[in-house]
Amino acid sequence: MIDVRNGRIAGGLVSNRLSRREALRRAAVAGLAVPVIAGGWQMTARAQESFQVAYLTPGLNVPFWKYLSDGIKQQAERDAAASGAAITVTDYDSRNDASLQLQNAQDAITAGVNLIILSPTDSSSAPTVLEVAAENNVPVVIADIGTDEGDYVSFVISTNEQGAYEAGQVLTDKMAEKGCEGGDVLMITISQARLNGQNRTKGITSAVEEADSSIVQFLQSEDYTRVEAQTQASDMLSANPEACGFFTQHDEAALGALTALEESGRAENVVFASFDGSPESVELIKQGKLVAASMQQPVLMGRLSMEVGLKHLRGEEVEKETSVPTILVTPDNVNDIESTLQDTVFPVEGDAATPTA
Repeated sequence: MIDVRNGRIAGGLVSNRLSRREALRRAAVAGLAVPVIAGGWQMTARAQESFQVAYLTPGLNVPFWKYLSDGIKQQAERDAAASGAAITVTDYDSRNDASLQLQNAQDAITAGVNLIILSPTDSSSAPTVLEVAAENNVPVVIADIGTDEGDYVSFVISTNEQGAYEAGQVLTDKMAEKGCEGGDVLMITISQARLNGQNRTKGITSAVEEADSSIVQFLQSEDYTRVEAQTQASDMLSANPEACGFFTQHDEAALGALTALEESGRAENVVFASFDGSPESVELIKQGKLVAASMQQPVLMGRLSMEVGLKHLRGEEVEKETSVPTILVTPDNVNDIESTLQDTVFPVEGDAATPTA
């Protein structure tokens, strides 16, 4: 659906926080031609555009958000090369703290940003950030997770439910092959206060229940680290000696849980699948230690978020929501699709990093 509720931003040289009169005055001072056209106005000299973009990320300790940031910067560089615009992107690390993310939003607005790309710490805290941005006429593109409510330009989101369902189907099929059809499954989730987390849980639960299995215990990540996941997995494995399936909803949890499985001596008997991916998890898939991973495409999501945001700043209509499919990776297809993963899932190293506030 095309978003027509957010209106259009007049001109590329100024943000939508400027009134038409003030923008015209500044343009006159700068010696720019400002033709008046039917139904609105626009500025010439496109090559002199300048945009300040803030990316508010939940936590750069999680590789996924680094990958998404990389995609944002890639698209900024591509646009600048094509249009001559000066585009600056700054990361604001919220360290998985909703109050810090709100402060980051206020700091970015004070710094004069033209656009905020927001990956909320969770969906329930996002409306407060959106409200602050709206009060200051700063447009927001939401990149992943989602919001419970509030006004925004566009939402770029993965097919979380479908991706988790597909990985869950592989998980239960492999459980049946091991003679554990209908067996118990353990899970580590992302925050269930996040819409994407809720959808991943819906997807994996559907697949498990269709196979007459059940998720007998799950724990939520708090700090999204491997150490945390290793501890959580160890506790659940000890409490559920009959479990023969394990599913994780993010990549760091997968890597931590695998360590726990190996230390418990049950890695050969517990079938393991996950959501998200990294170069490390690709190697685990090649080794057969991970039977499937539904991988989001964070680099692509970052590119699309920046593309949509710049279109909005230039007065173009944009889609209210863009759905980015996950990629189901298994030992059977990993070698065939690895080049795609390196383009849209994993970051470009070196000069791809964005500055951090």
